[in-house]
Amino acid sequence: MGVLFITGAPGTGKSTIAALLHENLGCPLFEFGWIPEFRQKNPHTILDWEEEEALSIENLLLVTDNYLRHGFDHVILTDIREPYTDTVYNHYAPDNIRLFTLFAEDDDVIRNRVLTRDNGNEYRNAEEAVELNHLFRNRAKLPWEYRLSCDCKTPEEIVSEILKTI
Repeated sequence: MGVLFITGAPGTGKSTIAALLHENLGCPLFEFGWIPEFRQKNPHTILDWEEEEALSIENLLLVTDNYLRHGFDHVILTDIREPYTDTVYNHYAPDNIRLFTLFAEDDDVIRNRVLTRDNGNEYRNAEEAVELNHLFRNRAKLPWEYRLSCDCKTPEEIVSEILKTI
């Protein structure tokens, strides 16, 4: 199959869904935030924020391609900011990527999750998360994109839906 790309606003359950898929499929999982951490261990390389993010996306794609080249059936990518959704999506042939966009119909679901989560994520900007949720929910749907509401489903139910598509 290839790349399972999980996207959505903060509070939609991207990390939880990706972790459950990782557990079910036994395949590599990469959250975008991990990639810049490698560069941060090298304080002598000076990059501005935009350069660092672009470099990180390119590195993530190279790592993903390498896993696929080495025979892994799936690689899970998540937590990539919206401006780079097209970059990742267009990097792969249509039959080698599935984009799963998580969203909430109810803004209060996002607010509550962002403000009360205890999974180690320190992001707490509920209003920004709601704005991002609107962006994901309302943007034009890409081919081979699956949109999954996270309002009334457990993470396990969402993972079950994803597994049926692959």
